[in-house]
Amino acid sequence: MKQLSKTQIAAMNGKTLFGNRVKAADRDTMGKTELLIKPSTNIKLGKRITKGKFKGFKIYTLTLEERATCPRSCAHWADCYGNNMMYAYRYEAGPALETMLETELAELQRKNPNGFMVRLHILGDFYSVSYVAKWAKWLGMFPALHIYGYTANQHDAIDDMERNIGLAILSLRTACPTRFAIRFSGNFNDTVWTANSADDERATDAVDAKQAFICPTQISVDTGKLAKKGETTIVPDCGACGLCWTAKKPVVFLTH
Repeated sequence: MKQLSKTQIAAMNGKTLFGNRVKAADRDTMGKTELLIKPSTNIKLGKRITKGKFKGFKIYTLTLEERATCPRSCAHWADCYGNNMMYAYRYEAGPALETMLETELAELQRKNPNGFMVRLHILGDFYSVSYVAKWAKWLGMFPALHIYGYTANQHDAIDDMERNIGLAILSLRTACPTRFAIRFSGNFNDTVWTANSADDERATDAVDAKQAFICPTQISVDTGKLAKKGETTIVPDCGACGLCWTAKKPVVFLTH
């Protein structure tokens, strides 16, 4: 019998490939000054929003453990880009995480009273209805908090747990669209607020029909058919774009 690869085992067990990079949300495993919500150092994201009504907002990120917090229905369950992020720290989901997040958000509110943006999640996903409810609570507690990101949880999923999480996300986004701009990934049933991959023909068809736009930071003159559309200007990072938290039209990523 052929031996399973480490990636196959991780996917089978619903865990990250890099278990040694997973930390509990406590000071016994985290550094004295280590934060869960970190200032962005990602070249693609940028450090700050530089255009639009949120101009000047600093960008922060939160990373959870991929697969352990994600629905198994995710199209990229096996080939998650976390498989290539061997150096990223992931934080364990649960009450300890949520307690520490609230403390950190209070400090971010103090430091950024005019507003700040949190990207949820670099890895991982919304893992429970109560976790979504915590973000609803924090949006009420911290008026400077703004959120954008993507979820593989679908509000029309067959699985009860995934569907309930998806419905909670949809409800919060509907109630607070300018501050909770979460898109449903891999969703071709909705016509707005979705995010899909160009490796699916339905996504490229939507671009052809001008019903979706390609992520501007991923456009290149060498990307063939998609690049020839020429409808979107190349921008250096997400902070200089802002479409994912302002445009309802579906976004299409050249790579997931």
